Amino acid sequence: MNNTFDVAIIGAGPAGLMAGISAKTKENKVCILEKNASAGKKLLISGKGRCNVTTSKNIHEIVKAFGEKGKFFYGVLSQFSNQEVINFFEIRGVPLKEERGDRMFPVSDKSASILNCLLFEIKRKSIDIYYNFNVKNITKNNDLFQISGGNETIVAKKIIITTGGKSYPETGSTGDGYRFAESFGHTIIKPIPALVPLLAKNNELNKLAGLSLKNVELKFISNSEIFAHEFGEMLFTHKGISGPIVLKLSKKVYQELAGGNNVTAAVDLKPKLDTETIKQRIIKEIQAAPKKEYQSLLATLLPKLLISYAIYATLIDKHHQSSTLNKMQISSLISFLKNFTFKIDGTESIDNAIVTHGGVDINEIERKTMESTKTSGLYFAGEIICLDGPTGGFNMQKAFSTGFTAGLSSSIFPSSDNHG
Repeated sequence: MNNTFDVAIIGAGPAGLMAGISAKTKENKVCILEKNASAGKKLLISGKGRCNVTTSKNIHEIVKAFGEKGKFFYGVLSQFSNQEVINFFEIRGVPLKEERGDRMFPVSDKSASILNCLLFEIKRKSIDIYYNFNVKNITKNNDLFQISGGNETIVAKKIIITTGGKSYPETGSTGDGYRFAESFGHTIIKPIPALVPLLAKNNELNKLAGLSLKNVELKFISNSEIFAHEFGEMLFTHKGISGPIVLKLSKKVYQELAGGNNVTAAVDLKPKLDTETIKQRIIKEIQAAPKKEYQSLLATLLPKLLISYAIYATLIDKHHQSSTLNKMQISSLISFLKNFTFKIDGTESIDNAIVTHGGVDINEIERKTMESTKTSGLYFAGEIICLDGPTGGFNMQKAFSTGFTAGLSSSIFPSSDNHG
C-alpha cells in the first residue's frame, strides 16, 4: 500500500463518498478508509431500501426543518444544494422522482442505484477505497495526520471524519468518530436517538400492530401541557408507535422522558371535524339504521383494525343497538375520536434510531468549509455533526452537502471538475 495521501476520508457512507468525489482532482491523492467489507451499508437500508435522496423544498425550508441551529446549514447548501444533488445523480444516469411530502427517490426505487452511482464516480476518479480498515487511532505530527489501523498506517495532509453517529451500529456507525474528534479537543454533545419509534407497554394497544393512520393529529402531553404536536401519518407496532409524525417528534419525547416526566400521546382521529359536526354525523348514522349494532356504527367512523380497541376504550358492548346509545355513551365515542390517548413508556434504543442527535458541536466547525476550529486540516461531514433534521430526505441532503463541502475545502488543488 502506498500510504501517503493528500486527503484521507474515514467512512464510506454517503458523506464520505461525496467528500472523496469532491476532494479528488488530477493532482490530488485521495483515499477512503472503510471498516466494513463494502461501502454504504446504511445508505442501502435508508428509505426502506429505496433511499430518500433529498427533498424538493427550497433552501429556506430545508434550513428551517433543522430547527434553531439550522442556519449553520446555509453555508454548505450554498455550495451544494438539493437541486445540485438532483443534478449530480441525473446527469450520471440516475433519474429521480418526487413523491408525497416533497421527497425525492430514484426512479428505480432502489438504494443500490444511488450507491452504485457514487461508487462508479469513485472508480472513475481513481480514488482508493481501503475496505476492512478499522481506524484505531489518529494523531498529528509535523502537519501530517497519522491514521493507524492495526498493522497499517496511513499518512495524510488533510483528513475528513465521516464515521456517522451511533444508530444502526451493525452498519458500522459505532461512535468511533466521537473518540477521534475528542482527541483533537472537540466537544461531543451526548448522542441520543432521533427519529426513533416509541414504546407503549399496553397489550390492547399493541394488538393494533400494522394499523396505519393518515391525516391525524398527534399530540404529546406532559404535566398537563402539550409539548409537541404534528399532523400526518402514524403507524402502530407490536411495541408502540412509529411512522413519519411519530419519528419527527420522537427526539422531544425522548428528552421529556429523560427529564423524568410522564408522557401521554393523544391522537385526534378526525382533526378536520369539530365535536358538534362529529355528533351530528353519529346521529345521522343512527337515524339511517337505528337497529345497527355499535360495532357496525364504528365501522362507518373508523378503520377496521381500530374497531375492537374503540369498543374496549368506550366500554360499550359491541352488540349494543345504536339507537339506544345515551348521551354519555355518544360523548364517550366522540371523546375517543377526538382524543384517543395512551401512555408512552419510552423510546427504542439509539441502535434502532434512523438518525443520531448529538456529536461534534457545530460551534467548533467552520460552517463554510466544515473544517475544525480546533485543528487545522481536520474536517467533519455527515451524521457525526450535531445537526439533525426530520424524515423526508433532509438528513441525506445534509450528508451530501457537508461531504461535498468538506471534500472541496480539503482539496489541496481544487478544481471546477469537482462540482460536476
